[in-house]
Amino acid sequence: MKFIKPLWYFNLGIGKSLIWPDPNKIVPPELLDKNYNSYESMISEASYLALMSGYIPSDLEKDQLSSSFINYNHTVYDEFYFIKKFFNPIWSVAFLIYRLITFGYFFHAISAFFKTLHIKRTDSKYGFLILKKIKPDKFYRLHNIKKPIRIIIPTYNRYKSLHNLLKDLEKQTYSNFRVSIVDQSEEYNYKFYNDFNLQIDLQRQTVPGLWKARNSAIKKTSERIIAFLDDDSRVGKNWLFNHLKCLDYYKLDISAGISISKIGAKIPSNYYFYRVSDQIDTGNVILKREIFDKCGLFDEKFEGMRMGDAEFGLRTFTRGIISVSNPEAYRLHLKISKGGLRQVGSWDTFRPTSFLKPRPIPSALYYARKYFGDRSSIIFIIINLPLSLSTYTKKDKYFYSILSLFFFIILFPILLTQVLISWKKSSNMLITGNEIPGEK
Repeated sequence: MKFIKPLWYFNLGIGKSLIWPDPNKIVPPELLDKNYNSYESMISEASYLALMSGYIPSDLEKDQLSSSFINYNHTVYDEFYFIKKFFNPIWSVAFLIYRLITFGYFFHAISAFFKTLHIKRTDSKYGFLILKKIKPDKFYRLHNIKKPIRIIIPTYNRYKSLHNLLKDLEKQTYSNFRVSIVDQSEEYNYKFYNDFNLQIDLQRQTVPGLWKARNSAIKKTSERIIAFLDDDSRVGKNWLFNHLKCLDYYKLDISAGISISKIGAKIPSNYYFYRVSDQIDTGNVILKREIFDKCGLFDEKFEGMRMGDAEFGLRTFTRGIISVSNPEAYRLHLKISKGGLRQVGSWDTFRPTSFLKPRPIPSALYYARKYFGDRSSIIFIIINLPLSLSTYTKKDKYFYSILSLFFFIILFPILLTQVLISWKKSSNMLITGNEIPGEK
């Protein structure tokens, strides 16, 4: 997993514990795959499947795998077998190339690659662990919610889309909330907010900044539970209720909603059920205020760049806080090209708004190197850069992937220079440290 997902939350510990469950406590023996060379590999796969099927630990001090399993040196065959079983076949080719160029068990790697050629990819899950919907019963209550919920929405030059979002909030079935809007628009219009039947607290911020806006709103409010939304979102009438339902059901502190980019779009299979979240989208999340007391506010180092969501989510994870991916609290993320973060930042991690800017975005390497180290950061670049030259909407199309590889080869000297510039900038960012308000 450290090759396929070098920047995965679950590669690190959650506080002083490990997130990986002991399958002997939850998985029937007949479901274990005995085709692995070692018992440790078999148990590791079962732990992975349990977590990917929606197992959510209630106590991180109990029933977790020991570090000896996590740090076990699996045979090359077992590594290829696992990759072929759960990931696109191209990953086994990539892993073989990686093994060859790093001189990692050269002949064993070639042998294992061919021995596992017949293995077909599976999307198997432990069905008995999957929970797609939390059903309220007569014992269900939203506990200890006396003050309103606080919803924070930064906005920048997006009054049209913000209008639709606020109309969605007017229709919420759970109505005990107030809205903080941090308006950073160039043509500021405070009268715009008079048209909504909502309790709105308006803040004006003249210098655009997503993380600064959210931090400012947090500091100016006192509610125990805080929700965050992007201004180019649409939500259903039960959006807030479903977030609160998740917090109550699991007795945890973060409900991480999912995002879909368009109606009818293909939804990833792991979006359909509750599970431990391995990412937080701060454009659709609800959490308890004490999270900020324990972990700090958002890092303003990421202003105008990328990975601020990932950094905050990982910071909470490494301090022992579980977030739950909530399939019922979904939003439609319109990703409007006008306004918002992209107008002052980048399209995504490897696609800056200008071709000649550093890539990946320096903040991505700052995040990667800070938490995962240089080796994982280099693997992250090697995996993602060659396929990053197609447009965002075409990145999953094979033709455009091949086209991207073609341009990668032609433009390699330029791209390498961009990477080196980004690496140097991230080094400077690491030296100066974070910009979390109140920590310096």
